[in-house]
Amino acid sequence: MQTVPELSQRVTAFIREIFPPADVPSIRELVREFYWSLGPVFDDRIHLDILEICGGNAEKVRELVELAKLDWRELIMAAEYEVRDGKIVQNERGKMRLAELHLEKMRRAEDGE
Repeated sequence: MQTVPELSQRVTAFIREIFPPADVPSIRELVREFYWSLGPVFDDRIHLDILEICGGNAEKVRELVELAKLDWRELIMAAEYEVRDGKIVQNERGKMRLAELHLEKMRRAEDGE
C-alpha cells in the first residue's frame, strides 16, 4: 500500500491563508487525496492550482481534487490556461508554475539528484 505524502509547507501555509482554522484539517486531507508518482514538485503544482482556483470553497476543492485524480491535465488547463482572442494561451499562473518547475529541476541537477 502506497503511503500518502505529506503536503509541502507552501501548500499547508496557503490552505491556512484561505480557509478558516476549523476547516484547515479537512481541507488538508482533501488536497492530500491527489498525489502522483512524479513526486512532490508535481504534486505541489496541482495542489497550488486547486487552491488558487477554488475560491475558498471546500466543495470546489473536492470537485477539483476529483478532476485532478481523473485527469490532472484537465486541472492544469483550467488553472493555468485561458482563451484569448479565440486561442488557448498560458496565463500568468501557468508561466509561474513552469518557472518553478524549471528552477526545481536545476536545483536537483546541482544537488546530483
